[in-house]
Amino acid sequence: MPQTRKRGRPPPAHSARSAYAAPVAPAGKNEGRIETALIKAFLDARLLESGLARHTRAAYARDLGLLAAHLKSAGKTLLHACTEDLAGFLAARTAAGESVRTRARRAAALRSFYRHALDQELIRRDPARLIPSPKLPALLPKALSAEDMETLLPCKATADESPRLRLLLELLYGCGLRASELAGVRGDDFDLSGGFVRVRGKGDRERAVPVGPTVLEALQAWLRARKALTTPASGRALFITDAGRPFTRADVHAAVKQLVRAKGIRRRVTPHTLRHTFATHLVQGGADLRSVQEMLGHASIDTTQIYTSLADEHLKSSHRRHHPRA
Repeated sequence: MPQTRKRGRPPPAHSARSAYAAPVAPAGKNEGRIETALIKAFLDARLLESGLARHTRAAYARDLGLLAAHLKSAGKTLLHACTEDLAGFLAARTAAGESVRTRARRAAALRSFYRHALDQELIRRDPARLIPSPKLPALLPKALSAEDMETLLPCKATADESPRLRLLLELLYGCGLRASELAGVRGDDFDLSGGFVRVRGKGDRERAVPVGPTVLEALQAWLRARKALTTPASGRALFITDAGRPFTRADVHAAVKQLVRAKGIRRRVTPHTLRHTFATHLVQGGADLRSVQEMLGHASIDTTQIYTSLADEHLKSSHRRHHPRA
């Protein structure tokens, strides 16, 4: 008598996508290739869907690579992990002494990856759905005082001052640019008549940030000096090294560190410190949050909201210092 197949859900088609969800875990070299292909497909999809920033993409790739290695040691793969496996991975990272922020990002990478896998029907259940994210401390950005900024950026340029360094600082503090955004600025991004600079931020989102006369003055001085350093490798990059190579994010950090040390400022100052200082001084000066949000390139006003706390602290401090009944 011919056998009849039981009624129910048909077996999955063995397409390139559904093969990753096979009930038997792949072995040998194929296992590593499949894991790598899975991670790449996820990152490519996130790039198309939400314009995942380059640094976030690299961080997520590292996070998922670490998870894959952790699972491999237990004889499992990314698509065969359960909630306990993911919790064990995050616990191991805690034991390794990782910071709360790093672990929070790793948890976000896991949740995003497994949501994508579920949407693509690579898995039947989301093992990361119940993974809690480490609670981040509510840290206020550390901004420099107006006196510190006067030390870093005197009102007038001096003869021995580097025009490249002066423009770099003017853009970080005067426009609130991120280090990666500053490294990506080109000479033709400036609208000299309108007084704006076009900035490409996270997720390749563009915004126009006003530039004041001190920025434009520093720009003209640097463009004159830049001519002597230009090489074919310089391209359209505004900031180039003495060897004519386009600036990188690391070059921006190194330049700020060098200047801070030269000026005798003892506290730690980074490009992001100057970005926080830009926003803080704007809010303390009465700028509305929506405008600050647009200039900073924040996707959500909630991210900008933290600067109101700094403004409140500034008011309280002024009251304590100057009111006789404080």
